[in-house]
Amino acid sequence: MRSEAKLPIMQEADLEGKVVLLRADHNVVKAGKIKEPDRIDRTFGTIFNIVERGGRPILMSHVGRPKDKKTGEISCDAATSTEPIAKYLEWKLNTHLYIPAFHIEGNRGILAVDTSVNRVVNDLKERKIGGIYLPNTRWFEGEETTGALREEFAQQLAGIADVFINDAPGSW
Repeated sequence: MRSEAKLPIMQEADLEGKVVLLRADHNVVKAGKIKEPDRIDRTFGTIFNIVERGGRPILMSHVGRPKDKKTGEISCDAATSTEPIAKYLEWKLNTHLYIPAFHIEGNRGILAVDTSVNRVVNDLKERKIGGIYLPNTRWFEGEETTGALREEFAQQLAGIADVFINDAPGSW
């Protein structure tokens, strides 16, 4: 009989001095405005827990569906930006969140989590900023695809953090 592998839980993770990539469901922006702030508010406990236990948060979420399913083109614009979410969190948590500005390659979106983010991750570790909020994950070419591009995107995300926490279901 095969035993079921138990997924590790956040409460068991050593977060002291670690950069924590937190996937949240902050898909609450419509036409550039926050429509359901309670879904963001539900993640405060997780964010607080990470920081209280010595972790440094990098948040990420998708916003809307900026990829045209027929053409594959990705629209990176204010209507699907994570900026309103980061500003809301800054206001509610009284801290500074940095949104990296990755290069957008025309209608392909953001091709990579490039090394420009490394300086900001160092600022995060040194507590010069309260956190990082990545651009809309669906702006990245590797987010809604399969194969090598998706694997490369996952590796790039893994390269900027020590621990991954998926709190997307917790927002509901």
